[in-house]
Amino acid sequence: MNSYKPENYNSLSPYLIVDNAKKLVEILIKIFDAKVLRRYDRGDGKIGHIELKLDDSVIMLSDNTKDYPAQKTMLHMYVPNVFETMDKALDLGCELIEQPINKEGDSDTRGSFYDHAGNYWAISTQTNAG
Repeated sequence: MNSYKPENYNSLSPYLIVDNAKKLVEILIKIFDAKVLRRYDRGDGKIGHIELKLDDSVIMLSDNTKDYPAQKTMLHMYVPNVFETMDKALDLGCELIEQPINKEGDSDTRGSFYDHAGNYWAISTQTNAG
């Protein structure tokens, strides 16, 4: 059956435009075990477009250009172990915002960090169903 979107893609995919997309791709592969689905490089060797599968979601990104400047955003990702994921991020040079903590009344243990491009990553593991 023909579909209006690629198989196993959600209808909405975040798209990040960053400086040094190659570095961000390497970080996401190491932190989240991201898998490259498609990649198109520009003539200057920079990433023109890349699609990564992070668990059950697809994120798209590219290097910035004169016409498309870098943009910062906030993303939230559920992970199997928020503490291990945070350790990986910090070991790769990401900047700590908040260590993972389970706040009273919250069913998630949450933490956050900035990647090298300034994107805010909130990571969570649900610790008890709410």
